[in-house]
Amino acid sequence: METDTEVTYALQSEVLFAKDSSQLSSSAQSRLTTIAAEIEQQAVTRVRVFGFTDDLGSSAHGDALSQQRANAVQAVLADALPSTVAFETRGFGERRPVASNATEAGRRENRRVEISFARAAS
Repeated sequence: METDTEVTYALQSEVLFAKDSSQLSSSAQSRLTTIAAEIEQQAVTRVRVFGFTDDLGSSAHGDALSQQRANAVQAVLADALPSTVAFETRGFGERRPVASNATEAGRRENRRVEISFARAAS
């Protein structure tokens, strides 16, 4: 999603991680490298990486898993970007759903990691 002032990549967890895992897949590495190149091209100095889960399982487990996943994504981005880029990394668990958790399709949308940053002034 892009606005005039912000770019947000919402990456579905299934693309990045195995079920109930915070270990990134090999295809995730490639996707994150592409996003890192965009961040660097925009000369960004601050990046937000937020993790989210569905409402299955305990809230505490979802909070921990979403934080671990956000941390894993942040680590790959940090390795690919200059040290001048600052990160805000948070796990929101099941809070802030983008779809209903009543269906598997909705839960799939809610299991995500969002990477966002301010668009460079033109």
